[in-house]
Amino acid sequence: MLKDFKYIFSKKFLLAALIVLLFLPIIYSAVFIYSMWDPYGQTKDLPIAVVNEDAGAAIQGRKENLGDRVVAKLKQNDNFNWQFVDRRKASAGITAGKYFAVIRLPKDFSKDAGTMLEKKPKQVQIIVKKNPGYSYSGQSIGDKSAQAVKDNVSLAIRELYLKKIFQSVNAMEENSKKLSANLKKTSQGEQDLAAGSTRVTEGLQAALPSPQNQSVLQLAQSSQQITSGLASLSSNTDKMTSQLDSSLQQLSARSFQESNAKSISDPVKITENDVTKVANYGQSFAPYVLSLSLYVGAIAFVSIYPVDKRVGAYRRSISWWASKSLLIALYGLLQGLLLALFTIFVINIKIEHTLHFTLTLVIWSLTAMFIVCFLTAAFSNIGKFLAIIVLILQLGSSEGTFPIQLTNKFFQTMHVFSPMTYVIKALRESIFGFEGNVPYTTSLTIITIIGLVMLGLLYISYLVKQRVPWLSKASEL
Repeated sequence: MLKDFKYIFSKKFLLAALIVLLFLPIIYSAVFIYSMWDPYGQTKDLPIAVVNEDAGAAIQGRKENLGDRVVAKLKQNDNFNWQFVDRRKASAGITAGKYFAVIRLPKDFSKDAGTMLEKKPKQVQIIVKKNPGYSYSGQSIGDKSAQAVKDNVSLAIRELYLKKIFQSVNAMEENSKKLSANLKKTSQGEQDLAAGSTRVTEGLQAALPSPQNQSVLQLAQSSQQITSGLASLSSNTDKMTSQLDSSLQQLSARSFQESNAKSISDPVKITENDVTKVANYGQSFAPYVLSLSLYVGAIAFVSIYPVDKRVGAYRRSISWWASKSLLIALYGLLQGLLLALFTIFVINIKIEHTLHFTLTLVIWSLTAMFIVCFLTAAFSNIGKFLAIIVLILQLGSSEGTFPIQLTNKFFQTMHVFSPMTYVIKALRESIFGFEGNVPYTTSLTIITIIGLVMLGLLYISYLVKQRVPWLSKASEL
């Protein structure tokens, strides 16, 4: 039963090789996870060229240069490594891969911005040049730089126009207050004039010596009409003053300061309330890399250890199976446990459920070993090739990187049949502490069942070789 262990210890080079291969999943995971640990947190080192050719223009009667404003804001922005260069240097740099994006502000940049309130307004142009063939991922991140510039430009234009509008509103409010004050003075003068006219009328009526004085009578009547007209004019002036005061009260209840212009130009704030917290890209990518590394470790194991051959004479196939299975299980256990400890204590990924995480890696390590070893034991070198095919299919169907809905129909169909699908789901739920569409216990049960089935098939492969003489001889060392 322990013949495989005796065989290994008799081959010092093989023993050393197997010990080294135990750390292959660790090396594989460390290289991948560290290389993509936090790419979006390092964009401050990503060079983006900015070419400012804006000639400036008069906007609302005032000389403005929005290009200079944008450059000033970008110099205070450390999200990217902004490089302020001329067009010739930028063009050469983007071709050579020195810059991941070139953002150019043309000479009519401010001029076009000044047409917003004209009959035929023009859109302000920002010219972006990229080289996705050099680095598509870098270009994708560089797209965010163009969006950042666009947001800054839009904000600057909105602030500029709103500031001008608010200044006009404030000036209108001041002029309206002056008009109201003058109307009140006019109304008071009209009232005084009407009162004087009334006194004149009364004096004229008292001065009438006899009914024959027609001239004095007509003058008194005219004076009475003037008094009536002045009273009506005074009443209308009072109404106008009252309405103007009411409008001024409503206007005064609103604030039209520069801070209001800034608030209106950028009125929306997004408040995020995520179900889980992901520290960085490496943490989110870890489930995929860890599950993949253990399968690669299993392939490496069968590449140097003869799981498809005897290392001694066995009377019964179960003894052959037991000797191999014990070695395979021990190797898988150590491989999974070492990777779990390394991930927790060296890579230092924050894990919500450490026990679940460790258990998942150990069970998957055992299952991956049984899958690969069964294929190799049953089909020898062809089985090793089949193990690689299984790996390739899992790479596209296990939803390790992009959502499975973004892949083609073939991989969407294969998704539910891929063992790594459930490994990745279980690891994600262990790391981030949530329950997805497939609960952790369900995923772990599926992985365990697959492992047990593969272990049973491994026994059948040895049984067939034991009972078929020519297969048995072909399998001996």
